Amino acid sequence: MERIIKLSELEQAVDHAYEQFKSLNEGEIDSRLDDVDPKAFGITVTLADGTTINKGDTKVQAPLGAIVKIPVASILLSQNAPQEIVKKSGQCACQCSAAKPAEKLPKGHKGIRAVSMIQPQGDPDSKWNFIENQMINLMGSAPLLDRKLYEGLNKAAAEAGVEDSLAKAGYFLYDNGEVSIDLYNRARSMKASTEQLAMMGATIAADGVNPATKQICYDGSISERIVGMMAAKGPHKMSAPWAMLAGLPAKSSFAGSMLGIYPGVMAIAAYAPAVNAKGISVKAAHAIMSIMNELQISVFQSASLKIDTTK
Repeated sequence: MERIIKLSELEQAVDHAYEQFKSLNEGEIDSRLDDVDPKAFGITVTLADGTTINKGDTKVQAPLGAIVKIPVASILLSQNAPQEIVKKSGQCACQCSAAKPAEKLPKGHKGIRAVSMIQPQGDPDSKWNFIENQMINLMGSAPLLDRKLYEGLNKAAAEAGVEDSLAKAGYFLYDNGEVSIDLYNRARSMKASTEQLAMMGATIAADGVNPATKQICYDGSISERIVGMMAAKGPHKMSAPWAMLAGLPAKSSFAGSMLGIYPGVMAIAAYAPAVNAKGISVKAAHAIMSIMNELQISVFQSASLKIDTTK
């Protein structure tokens, strides 16, 4: 069974979402961010064939935050079998590797471990080049570093003794602790617009082929694993409610960005800087849910989805 939606219907849903929520005033801008326009609001939808819909402030760049776990996952899945990643991350049901420590861990520990797993190990410059190049390949353009945020995150990690806390808890890392923390903070301080995020998502929706550059970023079989991870983890602390309400695997950033991916079909990226207590952009979340609900589509539906782009 196939469900066909016209491009004009998708464009209309994007317009409706933008107009409905552009005046919404909920949440606060993260205190770690500077020079942020509180009124900025943008939505970009990019199809797996590269067709793009833009509405609002789609060129404004914001730090990736936890969204960086998407390109990181694409690298790890290129270097490891899924079962190896599960074991290395300490999520194996049999507890056969990297068991969870009893002590409370600092925030970001999973991201730090993920970065530590990326090869090459013991060579921070080469590792960073690998991470940055993967971002560029997926987006088709280069994200920019928010250096002030990067330095602030590293300073906060040092003051909180993150490296010592991980070591004391017996939390195993696959590379030097200081290097892993530094690279993770640098990665999540990289800034991208909704246009760049939607292109990254469309590349994943298109099984690793960037729709704009036609570059093959990874083996196509990896995409389903990336989207599966997004569906399981979801936006910060709300994976189950989000999956039910939006029907779209997504990741969010403390800076106000959100990216959802519909495998084989499209990606939806939205940005508005004010976030709620869970670190999720109120406008961005509402906008994405609105688009999905107006069109009555979900990645969990039985019918396959096609967007008809013919005029």
